[in-house]
Amino acid sequence: MTTMSIKGTATIQDLLNTPKDGRKYELVDGEILVSPAGMRHSEVAGKVAGLIWEFLERNPIGKVYGSDVGIAFPNGNLRSPDVTYVSLEKLPGRRSPDTFGEVIPDLAVEVLSPSDSLKELGRKIGEFLENGVPLVWLVDPARETVTVYRSLSQTEQFGASDTITAEPVLPGFSVMVSRFF
Repeated sequence: MTTMSIKGTATIQDLLNTPKDGRKYELVDGEILVSPAGMRHSEVAGKVAGLIWEFLERNPIGKVYGSDVGIAFPNGNLRSPDVTYVSLEKLPGRRSPDTFGEVIPDLAVEVLSPSDSLKELGRKIGEFLENGVPLVWLVDPARETVTVYRSLSQTEQFGASDTITAEPVLPGFSVMVSRFF
């Protein structure tokens, strides 16, 4: 049995023309997807980004970005992780570009929402890893856990009472998982 997948025809320009309505849009296989998120989701993503930002203030080795950043992957998709960390060495001139990032992040963080499709989230995590992101965190506010992916077969789960690190991409970063929630 043969299956065929037909990609859509949307472009990055189409993505730029989406309404400014507070929702997160991504370009995936030529289609524009919308990812609505709730307040709890935003709160948790903000806490994770804030903790990384605080660390980077003391250790200026990279930049942290929120969910409105667009990362252009080599496969043509433009993804927006809830939190993204990129080391300075990967940034052109060690500065954030004005356009979408055409760099592979060192860390991509996704925060699970009640409306998330586990199938789509799994696909997204797989895409991050396949495109060379060395570390992916899946943060689950309902269960107060973080699942760390270094590959699809190398995962580890941390609970609220555990300490998480981001070695080797954020050397020296460590925090109690409970601080995410």
